[in-house]
Amino acid sequence: MELGQAIEGLGLKDKEISAYTALLELGEGTVLQVAQKAGIKRPTAYLVLHSLESRGFIARLTRGKKTIFVPQPPRKLISEAEFRLQELRDAVPQLESLLQKSSGKPRVMIYEGKEALDRAYDEVFVIRGDMLYMGNLKFFQEAFPRTLKKFHYVTYSPSFTVRGLLYDSPEAREYSIKFDHEFQRHRFIPAEFAQFPIDMGIFGNRTLISSIAKEYFTVSIESEDVAKAFRVIFEMMWRSAKE
Repeated sequence: MELGQAIEGLGLKDKEISAYTALLELGEGTVLQVAQKAGIKRPTAYLVLHSLESRGFIARLTRGKKTIFVPQPPRKLISEAEFRLQELRDAVPQLESLLQKSSGKPRVMIYEGKEALDRAYDEVFVIRGDMLYMGNLKFFQEAFPRTLKKFHYVTYSPSFTVRGLLYDSPEAREYSIKFDHEFQRHRFIPAEFAQFPIDMGIFGNRTLISSIAKEYFTVSIESEDVAKAFRVIFEMMWRSAKE
């Protein structure tokens, strides 16, 4: 993972990341020095540094008539992330009490654009259970890079398993050899049946159908009946697929 992508997880924007990393390299610096190092305009650098200071990533010192900015230790990023996570945990009960209960009717959502697709799979890490997937590994790596990284970090167990039907390819077989274990398994769909650029994911009462043939989009269907039907289709294919 690139450094910028890792820091993005804390909610920092591109210019904030540039200013913070520039200040780390400088050790300390004025607004002008940070602006030059980060490649941003001075007025922008001032606003960005003020934002970083308010969030505890940097500190401000006065040295004579000069204002100097000093970066806080990078380990503070971890404590900041842990603090945000705890705040979110504390807020979850109240947020869940506001959640409108489903009337039983299917709910359909559409995620459009490459940047939006990853959000479609976010709830799989909350719902957990038996996650089913069918599609092209190369497609999934392109369309859902953040989700794929999460799958590599998550702890698998009897309460969170993954089964995937992958279109047969050297890359898919290599992936299976590397990542298959007791709670994550893959089988292969013969290449002659892999002519359509569609992926499918099923978890809980969700069925996700994704495409990047001409444009990026995912259709998310929240329905017990639809999910059950697709699970039956998946199981039929799973039993006939190659191990």
